[in-house]
Amino acid sequence: MAILSPVSSSAEGPITGWPVEGLAPQGQHVVLCLDVKDTLNHQRPTYENPEALETVDLTRFLFGLPDGTMIQTGEMKISAHEKSRLMAFLTGWLAGPPIMDGTWDYCSLKGTGAMITVVHKVSQKGRTYADVASTSPVMDQLAGQVPQLASFQIPVSAEVAPAAQPVQQVQPVQQAAPVQQVQPAPQAQPQVQTQQTAPGFTQVQQPPF
Repeated sequence: MAILSPVSSSAEGPITGWPVEGLAPQGQHVVLCLDVKDTLNHQRPTYENPEALETVDLTRFLFGLPDGTMIQTGEMKISAHEKSRLMAFLTGWLAGPPIMDGTWDYCSLKGTGAMITVVHKVSQKGRTYADVASTSPVMDQLAGQVPQLASFQIPVSAEVAPAAQPVQQVQPVQQAAPVQQVQPAPQAQPQVQTQQTAPGFTQVQQPPF
């Protein structure tokens, strides 16, 4: 979801997006919006103090050109402030300010056509890249030139892999000590009492039971 609500702040965006290869040609082109990517709770150094971090919500748009090349917008902060880059980008595309009553999601622009102006810039590292300088609606007479989504393979962004969960070591199961069988208690043998009676004779007295 990417629903705009009125706010009173503005700022720039992060370094996030898609691993796009190739350099889109300069000039004005009829394009198709291939994807929209939001990056929420992104931490980055502030412009005023690079040693301080700020947490921002960011978005970027990916477009496909008729020649098969792709181009992504610069990083924009998700901000409904009238001077924000995102508001200027959407206002140009829609030919008017977007709806901000909580019923419109700018991600719904995915799969729709637009007119963009592409310019080439040189980064601080000396690399030439293509940037979207402006957006506008597609004129009716050019609607048939909007590229088809099936003509493109959207590159997959490299996501941060989740931290590996520690492997719990399985403790070896200790075998229980063998159960010693209980030996039955020896039964008392009845004692036989003898009594001498006459010479050569012995009288045996059985124990009572």
